Amino acid sequence: MAVCAAAAGLVLEASHPRPGYSADEIRILVTGPLVFTIAVDDLETFAETGEITGSLRRYAPLLGDGLLATMRQGLTFRMPFDVAAVSNLAYSPLGRDALFNLGKILQVHPGINGQKGLRAAVIGAAANADAEGWTLLDALRSFPTQSIDIEVQDLLALRRELAVYFGYNQAAIAAIQAQAAAEADAQPESAIADLPDLSQPGPFSHQKRTITVTNPAIRQTSEGLSVNYDFDADLYIPEGLTAPAPIVIISHGFGDVKESFTFIAEHLASYGFIAIIPDHVGSDLAYRQTYLNGRLNTLLSPVEFINRPQEISFLIDELERLTATSPDWAAIADVERIGVVGDSLGASTALALAGAEINYGRLVENCNQENFMFNFALYLQCRARFLPPQNYNLLDPRVRAIVAQHPVGGGLYGPEGFSQIQVPLLMVAGSNDIVSTVITEQIHPFVWLQTEPKYLALLNQGTHFSSKPGRDAAEGIFQLLAGAHRDVGTRYYKTLSVAFWNAYLRQQEEYLPYLTAAYGQAASQGQPMTLDLITELRADRLEAAYGGTPPIPVIPAAIAPLMPPRPDSILADIEATGVLRVGLRKDAAPFGFINRDQAWDGYCGSLALALGDYLTAELDLDTPLQVVELTSTLSDRYDLVRDDVVHLECGPNTIRQDVAGITFSHPFFVSSAQFLMPAGAEARVNPNLPLAGLRLGVLSDTTTEAFVQSQYPNAQRVSFSGPEGRETAIAAVAQGDIDAFVGDGILSYASVLLQGQAIDEFALLPQQPLTCEFYGLVLPNNDTDWRMTVNQFLASDREAAIARDWFQDLYPATLNQAEFCLNR
Repeated sequence: MAVCAAAAGLVLEASHPRPGYSADEIRILVTGPLVFTIAVDDLETFAETGEITGSLRRYAPLLGDGLLATMRQGLTFRMPFDVAAVSNLAYSPLGRDALFNLGKILQVHPGINGQKGLRAAVIGAAANADAEGWTLLDALRSFPTQSIDIEVQDLLALRRELAVYFGYNQAAIAAIQAQAAAEADAQPESAIADLPDLSQPGPFSHQKRTITVTNPAIRQTSEGLSVNYDFDADLYIPEGLTAPAPIVIISHGFGDVKESFTFIAEHLASYGFIAIIPDHVGSDLAYRQTYLNGRLNTLLSPVEFINRPQEISFLIDELERLTATSPDWAAIADVERIGVVGDSLGASTALALAGAEINYGRLVENCNQENFMFNFALYLQCRARFLPPQNYNLLDPRVRAIVAQHPVGGGLYGPEGFSQIQVPLLMVAGSNDIVSTVITEQIHPFVWLQTEPKYLALLNQGTHFSSKPGRDAAEGIFQLLAGAHRDVGTRYYKTLSVAFWNAYLRQQEEYLPYLTAAYGQAASQGQPMTLDLITELRADRLEAAYGGTPPIPVIPAAIAPLMPPRPDSILADIEATGVLRVGLRKDAAPFGFINRDQAWDGYCGSLALALGDYLTAELDLDTPLQVVELTSTLSDRYDLVRDDVVHLECGPNTIRQDVAGITFSHPFFVSSAQFLMPAGAEARVNPNLPLAGLRLGVLSDTTTEAFVQSQYPNAQRVSFSGPEGRETAIAAVAQGDIDAFVGDGILSYASVLLQGQAIDEFALLPQQPLTCEFYGLVLPNNDTDWRMTVNQFLASDREAAIARDWFQDLYPATLNQAEFCLNR
């Protein structure tokens, strides 16, 4: 409970405190008028002296000595965060989610979520804290109502779930220990006795270099939203190499730094590997500190789950360029033998590169739980649900094997994503990991893995930080979470890393005995932290150890089956015919429209031509592809793709998952629903008001129509349809026939300009997006190679130049909308 209280303090979301109120008691609502209370004064006396007084006497026998001792520790544990850091955390999307989760139990009034009260409490406690920090008792005193209400059924459910959860955790550890014992019995002891100690440095000295890599993607950095950003990577290169060395790339965790992994980079270099540590600038320590100082609006941008793997792929591109153009690089670096290590969030990066795809349906299911969530790592993963809903394929086939160190990803990828991994994998876990809970993030995902070989190295009594050295003078929350004996865990990790990479990048079988349960037993003799190493774990073994159905299903129910691939690929059809067929709109400026010279114009036409040039080069064709542009409309755009009339359709198409037979590319544009109204009508047509009785124009059968229907049910909706629906609606606004037209802002803006009307005669509100519409190219959902090729084109400089030409000057609000939507 002390750790839970500390972790909760890290992520609580709160509002400005209301002076004049503080919680004097905690009320436990039983049924009807029956209410039990615990005075905060009695909790304070207990925390300070250990004496059980007053109202607490009634409940002490129910809690038991163990839980009381833990509760006392939690009440007095000091959070060393000042009011600025707490406030920034409190207002973050991550904090809002966490506090809403906690507010399901701690309510301001019966049935009213305590999210905002908790937000006030932690900010108030931090504002009044001394140099030593603030406690949970201080937060209780700052709660903005006179009592905190807890429904007894919620309290009992929480107590039951905690007991079941920790009971299952112990059973799962026992199942792994039994599996390790069985595997060790089947392995000869003679293979272990004389093995050298790989935790000691190897024979090579090394030199350190730093290279700079450019990533053409868009992402949030500590300097704000950035495009075509650079990032550094530190290289640890063995000296005296006589042949090109295998490469191991190390991806750090959230809010961490490259230097935290110098220990393993230097160790691997001493054994003849080139170790490389890139800086993930959107989720490193500098970014986290900038956020805590209040200069950024999001703790973790959803786009990080895409950009991190792409950064590794761009780094590999740069290594291939260097070895292809420099004999010196070619002599030392073997780009055919590359492995990736990931720690914590970095492990989710490694898993993606190995083939695990984000499963949007699974992620939404995991993040929309009604019950309190114990897994802090899931909060980070739930940020990815704000990505456009599609399955992202970030596989890089140049990655030959991976090490997932205390991974985050169980909720992100699910069994569907983990089963797609087809490279050797070593997973490292700590039995006492409460940051990335061992059951949901390591043990169950290990069961889901179908790849061979696979290894699970469980550090008994280990935490999220046990496989890397401790920092000097660590204290407070980090000391509590990090645990003891990290030097022992680090020795295990160094040994297993050297053995794994020698076995699977150098194919040296003499290192395989280190990757056995027998070695784990031998290495654990006399150690305060033991190592269990297994190669197999079945769901029925976990169920048998628990003695029934686990509280968390080992293998959850399936979400949706994948569509079978098409018999003839689109790329093969394009190569055979020499024709690329693209559907384009004529009624959706600036994406596709008829200009004043009566010519077909727009971003999508330029994109289609550039894609034709790109495919000509990629397919190595002697003759340039012929690009055939076919007219699409709002009503037939999906049918054209589904029926193979066109290979793709380009237009303002919001990415969604409910269109049969259709998938979408990665987003190429972000727009928002906005109100177009006559200038001067802003006060009357205020999107923040109910707008009862106002006449709001919408296009039929669009996501915006559904949005207006749900958000403004008392407004009078006026529908417009057909190829000229938007122009007709804008004319109706100008003539006063409707009060406002609600549509995608950029389309309304461009249509006004195209009709030759003065833009200052209209107002387009609000500036902050009401919705986030991610536009993607419409593709058939049964050709993954075609989708991957299109996505590679969208990430290229060719598309970036077209987007700048069409959007930068025409609609400058684009970048601000993208920043808001990527980080909402």
